[in-house]
Amino acid sequence: MPKETINAREVNNFDVLRIVFAWFVVISHSFFLSGASISDPLGWATNNYLIFSYIGVKGFFVISGYLIFQSLIRSRSLMEYLTKRALRIFPGLVVAVFLTLVATYFVYPQKDIPYFLDPAIYSYFRDNILLFISHFDIPGVFENMKSTALNGSLWTIKFEFLCYLMLLTFFPFKSNRKTIAMLTILLLIILFALQLFYADWLQTIKRPIQLDLMVELANYFLMGSVLACFDWETNAYKKLMLYISIALILVAVFFTLDRLILIAPLGFIIIWFGKRKSSLAAWIHKTIGDPSYGMYLYAFPLQQFMIYFLKPTTIVLLISSTVLSLLLGILSWYVVEKKALMLKRYFLKAEKK
Repeated sequence: MPKETINAREVNNFDVLRIVFAWFVVISHSFFLSGASISDPLGWATNNYLIFSYIGVKGFFVISGYLIFQSLIRSRSLMEYLTKRALRIFPGLVVAVFLTLVATYFVYPQKDIPYFLDPAIYSYFRDNILLFISHFDIPGVFENMKSTALNGSLWTIKFEFLCYLMLLTFFPFKSNRKTIAMLTILLLIILFALQLFYADWLQTIKRPIQLDLMVELANYFLMGSVLACFDWETNAYKKLMLYISIALILVAVFFTLDRLILIAPLGFIIIWFGKRKSSLAAWIHKTIGDPSYGMYLYAFPLQQFMIYFLKPTTIVLLISSTVLSLLLGILSWYVVEKKALMLKRYFLKAEKK
């Protein structure tokens, strides 16, 4: 990789934004899991038009769409692309699910079935690793709490991975910039139209996935991919487009417009800030790496165990789970995720042979 690309990666704000978006999810879950409110401060300020977790999850998908699209363009083969995507998703997920089950041993209720003989323990691990079978709880665990889920954040992982697979359809056209840009825009328009005109029908399809959620999240993912098709450095209207995007969001919130209107302006604002450089971003990239995925994976179960054992107030839960999930995210990055990503060289060598 050219040195200039590495330097740009070090100082842009995408790592900062991903940490912020993971924290947004922590905020919303702190209020819900503690029983304080099904909403959060952003929801109260916008009459529940937006909540922090909504921005956090959609923000993750916009950034993924932007960066993964570029990864597709750089990949020399489908195997290289899929290897990089699998190594980014599964190692951290497998370890997080396993450690959650280890911790579950200490809150496992007295039942006729011992912990190690309970099939729900093993099916929970299997289903969450395979992604496409929703499995949130184990009978008897956290049964008297606001949520019985061990990790209510895992539902987005399968949709993210499906978005990775969706981009495979563009691989044959990746060498033609105009063609792939047109195809990406076309697919975004189709999914947008589906969500706009056939929302009720989408909600009727629950298996093998919830199609309405898939289309909704894919729209944000593709918005990031569309923005990756354009040359930001030569765009003379970036600042004007930023102001228009901010105005559109404010108008949408004030008049409670359909949230579909947020896809383009929110996507643009996220990528605009993500592309900018900052000393904070450089420090984060060099010092704590990319802890956002681990932070996202561990925050929910961490909050559940804290509520079970300590019953903290909402603010104490928010502050403590923020700090602890960030620390776990840093550990996950350096101990699991970063090392797993280094394995791609061996897989790609094997492919060449």
